[in-house]
Amino acid sequence: MNTMGISTDPALLQVELSQNLIESPSVSTFMPEEEASIYPLLSSNMNGTVTPLTFSHPLTPCIDNDNDSNISTNLCNEDGKVETSSSSGSSSGIGISVPSDIDASTTLFNKHSYKHLPNNNVIQDANGHGPNGNLPLPKDTPSFVSWNWPLIRKCTFFVFMSSLLAMCAIVVAMIVTLPKICNPKTTWYHGSVFYEIFPASFQDSDNDGLGDLRGIAKRIDYFKTLGVSAIRLNSVFNSPHYPEDFKNITSLKNIAPVLGHLDDMRQLTHMLHSHNISIILDVPLYPFIQKLGESRGDLFINNSIDGNIDNEYLTTVPPQMFITENPITESLHYWAGMGIDGFYIKGLEHIADLENLPHHLIEWKNILGADRPLIIEALVLSKLSLNQRQMVLTNVDLVDVHLDVFVGTTQLQKKLNSLMHSDMRPSNTGAWIHWSLGGVDKMRLTRNQSNVDFTLAATLMQLMLPGTCNIFYGDEIALQPAYDSLNEHGETEHLHHLAIMRWSFNDSLKFSNRETLPWLPKSPDVDFHQLQYIKKMIALRNRSPSIYKNAICKSDAVLQNTAIRRSYDDILIIERVYPRRNSFVSISNFGRKDVTMDMTSLYYSGLVMLNNSDQKIYFSDFKINAQETIIVRLDK
Repeated sequence: MNTMGISTDPALLQVELSQNLIESPSVSTFMPEEEASIYPLLSSNMNGTVTPLTFSHPLTPCIDNDNDSNISTNLCNEDGKVETSSSSGSSSGIGISVPSDIDASTTLFNKHSYKHLPNNNVIQDANGHGPNGNLPLPKDTPSFVSWNWPLIRKCTFFVFMSSLLAMCAIVVAMIVTLPKICNPKTTWYHGSVFYEIFPASFQDSDNDGLGDLRGIAKRIDYFKTLGVSAIRLNSVFNSPHYPEDFKNITSLKNIAPVLGHLDDMRQLTHMLHSHNISIILDVPLYPFIQKLGESRGDLFINNSIDGNIDNEYLTTVPPQMFITENPITESLHYWAGMGIDGFYIKGLEHIADLENLPHHLIEWKNILGADRPLIIEALVLSKLSLNQRQMVLTNVDLVDVHLDVFVGTTQLQKKLNSLMHSDMRPSNTGAWIHWSLGGVDKMRLTRNQSNVDFTLAATLMQLMLPGTCNIFYGDEIALQPAYDSLNEHGETEHLHHLAIMRWSFNDSLKFSNRETLPWLPKSPDVDFHQLQYIKKMIALRNRSPSIYKNAICKSDAVLQNTAIRRSYDDILIIERVYPRRNSFVSISNFGRKDVTMDMTSLYYSGLVMLNNSDQKIYFSDFKINAQETIIVRLDK
C-alpha cells in the first residue's frame, strides 16, 4: 500500500491490518495514472505519506463533517470501525465495520445517516416532511411533487368510471330510441288521414244541446287513439241561425257564438298541436262571396322564368307585395296567424269569375307557405281551361274527390282508373287527391239500417287508396242519420245526416247530460265494434309506404304503385306495392251475396290483416262475405 501512496500506519484507521493485506501483490499492478484515477481524492506528498482528507465523500455514511476546524479521522456513527476484509472478492482491500448490535442494512441505509445532504432552503409539508416521508425537498423542486397524489388518483378513477358509464348510457339510449323501421318520408298532409267534424254535433261542453269547440278539445284523446293526423272543422263561422243555416255565413273571421269564442279556438289549436295533431279549417265562400275580383298574383307569373312559376321566387318575394285586399286574403292571414295548419276553400265552383282563380291561388299559397295545405274541390277543375288547370294544380296541395260507392264496382273502377291517369295522377310533386266518402253536404253511407256493414267495407277500401283520406265523423262507428219517428224536427230534416256523435256505453262523457235535449234527435244505432278495425287500418297505413305513398319516384321516371281491378259484378280489388316493402291488396265485396273465387292468376297466398291473430290465406279458394273488405299482406 506504500506503493499506492496510502499510509499503513495502524493509528490512522484505528485498526490492525493484516500483513497480507498490506503487502497485497495486486497493488503493484497499478500504474501511477491508474492510482490517481481510482483514488482521485487521495494525494501523495514528497515523503510518500498521505495527506489527511479535508472533506468526506458523499457516499460515506458515517463521516462527520460538521467540524470544519478539526478534520476527524474517527468514524462518527455508533463508533463504527473500519476493518480489513479477507474476502477474495474485494479488490480494494478496504471494508466498513458495522456495530454488531445493529443490523447492517439499518446502519447503512437509515435515512438519518445521510448527514451530508443540505439542511437549509428546503420545502416541507405541514409535518415538517417532504413528499416522500421525512426527506426534505429543496426550493427548486416542482410544486406538483407535493400534491396529494392518492386523492388525485381516486378522483381520476372516479371521473373515468363515471365517463365510461355515461357513454354506455348514451349508447343504450341511442339504441333504444332508434326507429324500428326506416320508411321514406312525405309532407305531413300527404298520405295521411283527416277527420272531418261538424262542431255542433260532436261534443257539448256547456249542456246547451249544441256541440262546441271546448267539447272538441275534450275529445283529443279520441283523435290520438284513432291515429288521424289532422281534424277538419267544416263549419265554424257565424250565421243568423247557426247551426240550422250554417251555410249562410256573415263573416270569415267571426266564430258562431254557440261554438265558443276566439280564445276557445286558440286553446283547441294549442291542445291539438301538443298532441301532434293539426287543424284544418273550411272556408266557405258562397254565397257570402260571389266574385273573386282582381288579383296581383299575375305579377308572379310575369316575373317568373319562361312563364313558369318559380317556387324559389315565391319564397323570396315578400307576400305583402302581391296581396289583394279582399275578405278571403284577410281571412287566410288572420287564421294562419292563429295557428291554423291548412284551409279548404269551398264553394269556388259557384264563383262567376273563375278566370282569375289561378292568380288568387298563387297569392293564397304564398300566404300559407309550404307547410300549410291549400285544398279545393275537384269540380272546380272541370270549369277551367287546360292552361288554367295546370296553373291551379301547381298552386294547390290537395284536390277533394268524392267517391260514390253506391254506383257499383264497374263505375267505381272506371273513375279510379281515370283519376290515376289524369292530370291529378299520383306523383311526388304537385297536387295529391283528397278522398272523401261523406261530408257536411253529402248523404251518409248508412243511409238506411241495412248499410251498417257496408260503411266499414267502404271505409277500409278508401284507406287503401293512394293520396290523403278524409273520414267523416261517425263513419268509423257506422253512425246513422237522425231518426225522427214523431216528426218533431221536420224543419231540420235536411240536416239529419249531421246526427249527434254517439259515444260508447262505458264512456262517462256523453254528448250532453241527461237533462238536456240535443239539437237533433239521436241516430237509431251504431256499431262500436267497427272502430277497432278502423284504428288498425289507419295504423297499418301510417307505417306502410306501399299504402301512404302514392307513387314510386325514381330519378328518371315516376311509376304508379296502385292497380285497380274488378272481378264479378261486385268485387273491387286494389293492389299497393313499393320497392323492398310488403305489398298489400284489398278485396271488397259491395254486393249482397257471399262470393268464393279462384284468384291464383293474380296472387298465391298472404296474411290477413286487422285480425287479432295472424291468419294465413290461400287465393285458390278465396271466400269473402257480402259487404266486406279483406286486407291481405301478400307473401313475397
